[in-house]
Amino acid sequence: MTTIRSLAAACALSLALALPAHAEDPAGAEDARAVIQSQLDAFGAEAVDEAYEYAAPNIRRMFPTPGVFGRMVKRGYPMVWDRQESEFLGARKLGDGIVQRLRLIDRKGQPYIAEYMMLMVDGAWRIAGVSITKDQSLGV
Repeated sequence: MTTIRSLAAACALSLALALPAHAEDPAGAEDARAVIQSQLDAFGAEAVDEAYEYAAPNIRRMFPTPGVFGRMVKRGYPMVWDRQESEFLGARKLGDGIVQRLRLIDRKGQPYIAEYMMLMVDGAWRIAGVSITKDQSLGV
């Protein structure tokens, strides 16, 4: 009987660890995820004008037109521009913003972790920056 309880507890723990950790997300995380997904969809459709709409003012100052912004993303962030898969992970509050984590898998099958810095601008979440590292957790 103890073995069955131990096995059941181990299965429950494994399942809990495998599920996304959205229950602990800060207020606004769901809306921030929707903005990120909209920008990813726009990149997938090569709709740079639309993707540019989700950029925060600091990004717009660095990349003053949608064309310049699109070329930067295409060259510097190919795993964002043309990904095979994406999965939202947890989010956390950082100052007045939210940092939303994603797992991205590029067309070659290489996994990455992206941390999107989200800021509220005129009542809407906007993307103020992205930090990307290779995802070593999948053993690829």
